[in-house]
Amino acid sequence: MKKSKENSEHYNWGNKCSGWHLIKSENLSVIEELMPPNTSEQKHYHNFSEQYFYILDGTATFEIDKEVLEINKGEGIHIYPQIVHRIKNENSVDLKFIVISQPTTRGDRINEPFEKKELNLNGKKFQSVSNSNNGEVNSSTLFEYRQKENLVWATYHGGEILFGTLSGRIEQNVLVFTYQHQNKKGDFKTGKCKSIIELKDDKLILKEKWEWTCDDYSKGESELTEIKY
Repeated sequence: MKKSKENSEHYNWGNKCSGWHLIKSENLSVIEELMPPNTSEQKHYHNFSEQYFYILDGTATFEIDKEVLEINKGEGIHIYPQIVHRIKNENSVDLKFIVISQPTTRGDRINEPFEKKELNLNGKKFQSVSNSNNGEVNSSTLFEYRQKENLVWATYHGGEILFGTLSGRIEQNVLVFTYQHQNKKGDFKTGKCKSIIELKDDKLILKEKWEWTCDDYSKGESELTEIKY
């Protein structure tokens, strides 16, 4: 079915701003929006949704954390989960743009004023900076985390590891999980781990004490650091 503003659900928001739902599902949202001159949305962030804004007409001013950017017609910007942002139209003509959200932002918007943000690993990426000699994770191994409430899971690969998964929980900056992976030799390995989460130089650090639950059942320590976008 062809979709356009004419056959899409319309809604109003803010000060006379408009939106048209071109796609509206739990996994994907595509909206065409119009902001009249001198209008702005409220500062906010999304825990899980990442967004892409593409400017159809006019110039958008984005406040993203402490940075201010102007995005012109034919340009776009990608905004990651948990990044505080807002869009403004500071010009004398209408601003028209497409915003794509994956997954939908419905129920996943936290507006200013913000209460103290709970630690959330969702969307975070980590890389190993040190490991015991009996471990298989190294600096080429990339971890991609997801979190919902205190449930945490991740995938990892790279270096000696073809593919691995982990699953656990987080309580008061302590992450406890079990893991499993297949290495390049074709061996399947399993283990358990307890990580202390710290913040250093605006990056999250995972200080880990782990133990194999296979082979020699040996123990080790490792440290992961957050990879910023």
